[in-house]
Amino acid sequence: MQSPLHSVRVVARRTGLTPDLLRAWEKRYRVVQPVRSAGGQRNYSDADIERLQLLVKVTAAGRSIGQVAPLGNAELRELAAGDQSAHDSLDATESGNPAVGRYLNDALGAAEHFDSNLLESTLRAAALQLPSDQALDQVFGPLLLEIGARWEQGRFPPANGHLATATIRRVLTWMTDFRAAPENARTIVIGTPAMQLHDLGAMLAATVAASSGWRVAFLGASLPADELARAARMAHADAVALSIIDPSDPAHVGRELGQLRSELPRSVALLVGGAGAAAHADVLEQIGAHRLDSLAALRSWLMTRGQGGEPRPE
Repeated sequence: MQSPLHSVRVVARRTGLTPDLLRAWEKRYRVVQPVRSAGGQRNYSDADIERLQLLVKVTAAGRSIGQVAPLGNAELRELAAGDQSAHDSLDATESGNPAVGRYLNDALGAAEHFDSNLLESTLRAAALQLPSDQALDQVFGPLLLEIGARWEQGRFPPANGHLATATIRRVLTWMTDFRAAPENARTIVIGTPAMQLHDLGAMLAATVAASSGWRVAFLGASLPADELARAARMAHADAVALSIIDPSDPAHVGRELGQLRSELPRSVALLVGGAGAAAHADVLEQIGAHRLDSLAALRSWLMTRGQGGEPRPE
């Protein structure tokens, strides 16, 4: 019995590759050879999808697509298994790292005691002493979530929250500026949609992007769709990333997202994350945007498609 064939759209959903990136990989590296329908549409077998999934895994670990494209599936599986083993070992080591908990507790205590100097020195020390992904994922991100949760519960004074967010913003700006993007880096525009006034999640995303080797154009909070699209065109961006925190007024945000996607070139990826992103899951799927639920997911997407990952779509 002949195995079923799958459209580009199905392949994109199962692998996480955009249609443009898939086409670029095929054209330059011949990673798979889809069959053409009578109308000229590309169709893929289960074996094609399996190979593409393996390539996504091994490039997500930091290898370039040009390096791994010539390998057979058995070699790719071996690499992926080795990467998973190393990742598991690293997780086990990091989960027992007392420095992470100490930095987080010291930072939270400094914010509670209205001590911006101690908070800033603690966060700078975490950024310098820990790997950037660990500092962002296990110190900065949890700190913001904890402050937000306590504020909503009435257990964190507003003035302390403003002091903490201003300090965190200052340190994240320093972390982002600290890294010079490679000459051949891809560009990402980062901000929040109109009426989304909290941009610290976007700043975290900007810091992740900078540490992943991307050139970052950070726009801050509350820009309408037409301005976001104009900024992306002016920056010759490869991606636009938005943070949505406030889940209120989903209809307005949904319209903004739809308009932005319609005004962006199809080659520009649209990434959306943040605590309020889940409220727009249907819209995001409809417009072909990527919903990323964590900084780790964003980092994986960026590393797979970054300056060392694959060519720009042609």
